[in-house]
Amino acid sequence: MKDETKEPQTIKSAHRWSSTTKTIVVLFMVVLLSLIVYRFQDVIPPLAIALLLAFILDPIANFLTNRLRLSRGLAAAIVILVLIIAMAGMAATPVAVVPSIRQAVESMQEETTGVINEIGSFLNQPPITFLGYKLDLGEFYDELSQLLRSFVSSVAQETIDIAISIASGFLWLIFILMITFYLLKDADRLIEQLDKLPPQDYRQDFVRLRQQITEVWNAFLRGQLLLGVVIAIVTTAGCMALGIQYAPVLGLLAGLLEVVPSIGPIIAAVPAILLALFQENTLFGMSNFWYAVLVAGMYIVIQQLENNLIVPRIMGRSLNLHPVLVLIAVVVGGSLGGVLGILLAAPTLATIRVIGRYIFCRVYDLDPFAETEVAAKAPPPPGLLERMHKAALNYVRQRGSEKPAVQDATSADDAPDDAAPGASSGVAPNGADENA
Repeated sequence: MKDETKEPQTIKSAHRWSSTTKTIVVLFMVVLLSLIVYRFQDVIPPLAIALLLAFILDPIANFLTNRLRLSRGLAAAIVILVLIIAMAGMAATPVAVVPSIRQAVESMQEETTGVINEIGSFLNQPPITFLGYKLDLGEFYDELSQLLRSFVSSVAQETIDIAISIASGFLWLIFILMITFYLLKDADRLIEQLDKLPPQDYRQDFVRLRQQITEVWNAFLRGQLLLGVVIAIVTTAGCMALGIQYAPVLGLLAGLLEVVPSIGPIIAAVPAILLALFQENTLFGMSNFWYAVLVAGMYIVIQQLENNLIVPRIMGRSLNLHPVLVLIAVVVGGSLGGVLGILLAAPTLATIRVIGRYIFCRVYDLDPFAETEVAAKAPPPPGLLERMHKAALNYVRQRGSEKPAVQDATSADDAPDDAAPGASSGVAPNGADENA
């Protein structure tokens, strides 16, 4: 009986792709991917926000999965549900008020037009003669009515456009939350499949490179959190110095809105300016208008300090980047991607540095992970609590060493006073008695 088992067939050389074919296919895929990105570029910012949200919320989902023994899908559902409940009021309100806003704007436009017509019927009269001069109010009415009509129509159209854009933003929010849920639910599976994409010879390098990029984005999020805390403290101190009511609440609001670059500080300044306009007790008894101007100036100063001093230092140190490079990255990111580009400029630059260093080391046959291994063997730097504990111990020891020195100096000063009565009474010291 013949053995019918078949040996695995090897690929013949005729079936293999040549180098030219591989180059053509790679170039074709790059061009096709570029066209897809260009065609669907409006979808890229929501996808980037969903990826960022999933990256931020992944530790919470891991905690629910590991500590509470919940399934990954249930943990992701709980996280997204809590996020939806927190954002439901802010997200649902614009959609509900869009029809009322549009109706109110249209009615305001009609009423304004009616008022203009009534004013025109009053002014559209024969010229008035006063002290020999003729005053024709018809020409004045024509210019005034044209100006008011164009102003009202432009304001009405812009208001409606803003309301509709808010409603469409709510639809994008639903899309972002759905993508975030599926990314959280299948995060481990997606990472496992991603690690299997490279060939076996390059898989270890790919995994270590991915881990380094993950550490970069973790450092960015920690820096963003520290930035929010610093801005909250500075804003609270400034509001208390100017005597604004609810200063801690305003500082907390400013710290939370730091996640929204450029627009966040402006939104945070609006409640403080409104409080300054209607607050009874003002600084130095100045008028509410100038008091509001002073508060607005304080927020402008804080924002300038943030953009030019705090952000480059905090984000640069958390990502090991020079402040000048962070400033350049923020400018380039803002010109390319707007608000999202400004927000992601620093971690993107750090990611490019990690990938560039890997390519540089591979080109010159160096180990791209040598510094990482040395850093892993080195002891971790002390944390904040440990540094505070050591500082407190050093302070206590220093104070304890100062007290005996003070006591010795005090006894040395009192010694001549104690020896003086003995000398006057004729009592010789011990050394004198021995000589005698």
